[in-house]
Formats: sequence, C-alpha cells, structure tokens
Amino acid sequence: MQKIPWRSGETNFIRSLTATVDVDKLLAMEGGGKGRRPDGRVMELYNDICREAIALAQPAFACAYHDLVAIEEDRLSLQGGKILTSRFLAAKLAPAQGILVMLATIGPRLEARVKEYQERGDALAAYLLDMAGSALVESVYYSGFQQLELEAAAAGLEATTPFGPGHSYWDNLADQEVIFSLVDAGSLGMMLTDTYLMLPRKSISGISGVGRGFTVAEYHCHYCHLRCTCPLSKARRAVTGK
Repeated sequence: MQKIPWRSGETNFIRSLTATVDVDKLLAMEGGGKGRRPDGRVMELYNDICREAIALAQPAFACAYHDLVAIEEDRLSLQGGKILTSRFLAAKLAPAQGILVMLATIGPRLEARVKEYQERGDALAAYLLDMAGSALVESVYYSGFQQLELEAAAAGLEATTPFGPGHSYWDNLADQEVIFSLVDAGSLGMMLTDTYLMLPRKSISGISGVGRGFTVAEYHCHYCHLRCTCPLSKARRAVTGK
C-alpha cells in the first residue's frame, strides 16, 4: 500500500488558480467551431463578456483526502462513519485506498452581474456571461484537480477522473450533504440549499478515487446518460480541448 501524500480529513485550499475564458470557449459551448466568428459588434460583445467574467471571478478550490474503511456493493464507507451511496462508484473505485473530496467556485459576483443584465432586459449579455461563468468554474475545478493528480503521481498513486453527485451514475443528490461535511466549504463561501443545490451557483463538487489499478475513462461524461451534451460537459471540453 502506497503512502498517501495528504493527511486524512484535513482541508487544503488553492486560491492562486488562474481561471480563463475566451471567445473560442464560448463558441465551443454553443456548438460552434474555431473557424466561426461573430461579426462586428457581436464579436466585441463576446470579448467584453470574457473580460468581464474574468474580472468578476474569485477562483477558489478546496480538497480533503479521506481514508476508505470499506467498499460495499452500493456504498463507500469512510473513516468517521460517513457513507456515500452509488453502486457505480463502488464498482469503479474498488481499488481505492481513499478519496479526494473537492469543491471549486468562482464566487457570487458573476451571477449577481448576470441578474443585473436580466433585470435590464439584456438577455444576450446575461446568457453569454452565465455561459462564461460555467467555463470559468470548470477551469478552476480541473486546474485544482490536476495539481492533486500530480501530487498523487509523485507518490506512485493514481487519482481517477472526478465524479459528482447529481449525475445519472450517482443520482443520490443528498450525498452533497456528506461531501460538504467532508471539506471546509464555509471557508470558500459555499453552502447548500435545502434541496442540495450549491451556492454560489457557479460551483462544482466531486470526488476522485486514490489508489492503483483503476479501470476508469478519462472523463466522467463517458458514464452520464447525457454524454457530452450538457453545458458543463461543453464547458469542460472548451477548457481542456477533449
């Protein structure tokens, strides 16, 4: 068994991440290609929105490693008695020694600005800024995860692609409450509503299995019934190019 490079249960923060979005990413999320360019004033709006989104974003990422006590048919049991329920995850993370619990956000300022655009009746600016926010939070999430992936590799370990509650392979949204109990979400300014939705709205949660010998696809989108058609998947592809 390999030595884990993180202390179990301790939250680590990464606040120095650079989140980026550009016109190519917005067009990719809309389903367009790199060869497509809006004309004149519309192109100017796209560029302005990208600059505004980056200025409004407050990128923050937190993670905590937790040892696994047992993996049963439909659940992951962690030290301290916490349980995550998913038959799919129990199968895919079977070789894991533990899991990384991760949260990422760009803060509330961008969504407040989207609301301002909506109240002014500027539907296009609101739509584009909201979409830029999705790309930015994906950028933060995967940038933070890639740092953890490198730390795991340096210790001779693998970190699986991140998986998140609410997707078709992990439909128990109540597990968000467990995730938020396993990492210091409050220090990121993040919270859950009574229906397990995250605030700020431009936030992402997930876990990654840590160990060796996994047989897992490169991205969790391969396992979701939506495949690569949802906005988050488009944002991820716009950020990573894959």
